[in-house]
Amino acid sequence: MDAILTGESKQQPELPALCRLIAETAPVAMAGVDGPSHVVRYVNPAFCLLIGKAREELMEKSFSEAAPIQSECLSLLDRVYRSGKAEVHTGGEHAASDGFYWSCVIWPVLAAHGRCIGIMIQVTESTPVPLQRMNQALILGSVHQHELTEEAERLNEELRRANDDLKQFAFAASHDLQEPLRMITSFSQLLLKGYRGELDGEAGLCVDFITKGARHMRDLLADLLSYTGTSADREEADEWIDLNTIFEKVKENLTTAIEESSSVVTSGDLPTVRGHDARFVQLFQNLIGNAIKYRGGSPPHVHVSAEKRKAEWCFAVADNGIGIDPQYYELIFGVFKRLHGNTIPGTGIGLAICQRVVERCGGRIWVESRVGRGTTFYFTLPIREGNR
Repeated sequence: MDAILTGESKQQPELPALCRLIAETAPVAMAGVDGPSHVVRYVNPAFCLLIGKAREELMEKSFSEAAPIQSECLSLLDRVYRSGKAEVHTGGEHAASDGFYWSCVIWPVLAAHGRCIGIMIQVTESTPVPLQRMNQALILGSVHQHELTEEAERLNEELRRANDDLKQFAFAASHDLQEPLRMITSFSQLLLKGYRGELDGEAGLCVDFITKGARHMRDLLADLLSYTGTSADREEADEWIDLNTIFEKVKENLTTAIEESSSVVTSGDLPTVRGHDARFVQLFQNLIGNAIKYRGGSPPHVHVSAEKRKAEWCFAVADNGIGIDPQYYELIFGVFKRLHGNTIPGTGIGLAICQRVVERCGGRIWVESRVGRGTTFYFTLPIREGNR
């Protein structure tokens, strides 16, 4: 479909199949034109039937040539382009050269920055459309719908296969690489023990680098396995989970980190929700673990709370750590995205796992923070019958 509907330049990709399907099968005539030039960049089948011309005859023509609409309607195009606001002409109908009377609704196509990059026009006949022309429109729309549905099904099947292949590859690669990494770690440690005192400083340093690198790769692969695990099919266990129990289990898992950092980790009363217990352990352990890891100069204080809001629970995991610059709010949820390099240990997958767990449960996750003043991660879970 032409760029006027995508809100981008002519070289940009087409609209998603659903949007294209809506425009192509719409029972009303629609056209898209460039702003100042009024050159036609898109027409749907209903517009072609209304005008009585093929699409090829209308494209790249000025709108005044394509549609014999009186000049006062055309003047609205410039006004919409300048103002960025839609116009509905209510002052009367516009006579076409073939005796029909048309009215127009005109609205701007705005880019993300608010600049008008094109105009859409909906043209409506004020007189009844002859039955034969209506049947032609329905038949043509049905053909387009069938073709686009088949194309969407084909693309969905290709995407499903690609995702399955990617998950299998990630799992196999992560799992199969664990054993050679264990061997590297074991033999480097044996080398250090067996030749203690015989290796010079540089050789010992090299072996130490090998050991640390293998350990980091092992952690990375373990997190990658966890991430691919959250992509598993939805036919996993779905049961009632007491999140207070999950919270206590996570504190137990993080005992060493809590004690070494003198952290204080508390929670309010947490609800019982539907889901998979291992997924919620991943979620809370990553969020609380990050709060401890990215601490400031004082001992970490982490508090987990939940608030009931209409049809969902809103959770907050708040800390007094180093904080996050707002420009990185979206970046940190990407896989392998880390803000502190190697100065703070980690693999950059934890928050991506959190996002996937929450979204699989039908919720959303976001962050609010001030640099040097702490961070709060929020996430929601839908309230289902039996939640308490």
